[in-house]
Amino acid sequence: MFSANKNLGLLVALCLIVFFTNLGGPKLWDRDEPRNAGCAIEMIGAADWVVPRFNDELRTHKPVLLYWLMIAAYSVFGVSEFSARFFSAFLGMLTVLLTYDMGRRLFNATAGLWAGICLATTLMFTVASRAATPDAPLIFFVTLGLWAYVLFSFSAGKESDDAKHVYYPTQWWQVALLYGTLGLAVLSKGPVGLILPTAIIGMFLLIMRLPPAEPSITWWQWGMSLLRPFFPIHFLKTVWFMRPILAIVACLAVALPWYIWVAARDFRWIEGFFLDHNLNRAVTSFEGHSGPPIYYLVAICVGFFPWSVFFTPMLLDLRQQLRSDTKSKAALIFCCCWVAVWMGAFSVAQTKLPSYITPMYPGLALISGMFVSRVIEKRTELSARWFDLGFGLTTIVGVVLVVAFAVLAGKFMPGEELVALVGLLLVVGGGIAWWRKSQQNYQQAFRVFGFTSMLFVVGLFSVIAQRVSDQQQISRLLSDIQATEPGASLCSFGVSEASWVFYARQPVKFIPDDPSELQAVFGDDPHAVVLTTPEKLATLPPELQGQLTEVAQAPYFLKQYPLIALRPTPELVELAAKNQASRQR
Repeated sequence: MFSANKNLGLLVALCLIVFFTNLGGPKLWDRDEPRNAGCAIEMIGAADWVVPRFNDELRTHKPVLLYWLMIAAYSVFGVSEFSARFFSAFLGMLTVLLTYDMGRRLFNATAGLWAGICLATTLMFTVASRAATPDAPLIFFVTLGLWAYVLFSFSAGKESDDAKHVYYPTQWWQVALLYGTLGLAVLSKGPVGLILPTAIIGMFLLIMRLPPAEPSITWWQWGMSLLRPFFPIHFLKTVWFMRPILAIVACLAVALPWYIWVAARDFRWIEGFFLDHNLNRAVTSFEGHSGPPIYYLVAICVGFFPWSVFFTPMLLDLRQQLRSDTKSKAALIFCCCWVAVWMGAFSVAQTKLPSYITPMYPGLALISGMFVSRVIEKRTELSARWFDLGFGLTTIVGVVLVVAFAVLAGKFMPGEELVALVGLLLVVGGGIAWWRKSQQNYQQAFRVFGFTSMLFVVGLFSVIAQRVSDQQQISRLLSDIQATEPGASLCSFGVSEASWVFYARQPVKFIPDDPSELQAVFGDDPHAVVLTTPEKLATLPPELQGQLTEVAQAPYFLKQYPLIALRPTPELVELAAKNQASRQR
């Protein structure tokens, strides 16, 4: 569409608008954001860059790289929502640029540009790029590793015979650099940062290194052809061809030092991370996050919206390209391996979350970018009705969202019903894109659609998210507590949110349901204040309820009841202290 510099400038501007607009406006969303951001604060407070901790407890959920990035951002911008999310947005932008460059190398500059536009304006990738979570670092370093693979392996692949081209780095330092990059992905989210990118490359090589075969005639021949890449001899030769020893050494050289260091400091972190947060998530439904085998098919239709409205014609065009002998066939197979391996692996795992498959979004964006470029250049044989359907579906979704946003705002955010106008962007944009398409101007139609996608995600995550966040009153509640009870320590009874720890800047002891444990807290600290709800307060013994005095209250975020802060009376403090002393004797 434009020169390389203009393409890069356009994508940078797009990312700055989508990822950085009002980035620090909304408060941190429970529960992952405040846990991660608070962990970095506690590591700073303890002058400990090795062992992650949150709420004065060991945090075994994720490796350390995200916390290091947050610490660096805090040191530059200060502690805030913006600094906690800064590197997610920055790495999201770099991922978009890497996706563009891969598209340029694998296909052409137009396909690369549209791939970057698609990626930057999808729902789930925007969520990852605007959230203080390890998803953006993982996506970036996985994409960086696969970009290095493309750089070293496809440089001459476009014009060479696929049967002769090796599609793998030929120099040892290229392999080392590729897998050293994946070592940073391992520091972002664990073994998945090495295993799945390696599986993507391996699957691609298993397919491309197969000797030519006769066309399948019977169902038996067709079925056996699907198994050919996994025949033992071919499989083992391909694995050895990938220089696995060098790959593992390069990855471990980057990632292993910290893992050894944290194991030496507190081996419980190793046990918790690898057993609970890796093995258990794979074989059991962790924390109730489960779903049917088609879970990720649904998740990707939502997460890749609005570009997912073109999935059906895109897949039809992809099948046509794979059946033809085009120069881009090998590149398309690589992108398909990227999507299929990542989705397949997590479809088998028992714990399922939409964010788990976002590292495959750059690969899907590359396929989408190639599809859009072919449509614009009129190189497809698809019926125009598919695009009527896509643009029409966008308009229908917009109408549904207008109604849904209005209803939800009326229930949870009275007075904010105008947020429903964000859905109107899809109605108008889808209609204009369809009109331009009806005039056979597909380039203008997709430009309108891309611009609409940008406005929609900005409206959703910069405007609506801010209005929703304004309903959070925890900061006001904490200010009222400090004004009434300066220096008070906090605990919670029956309810707990990670954001309370982050915004209070102190540990908040959680007491599930034991009144005696609550009394013990008052015995240890007579200035403690407990956070709870009227429903949980009613479960306490009447005599204990009568000895708690309300300090402050505020609406509980998106709930129909308040969050209340209570302090003990002097009589309760005295009684709790006596009980504590008797237990110690």
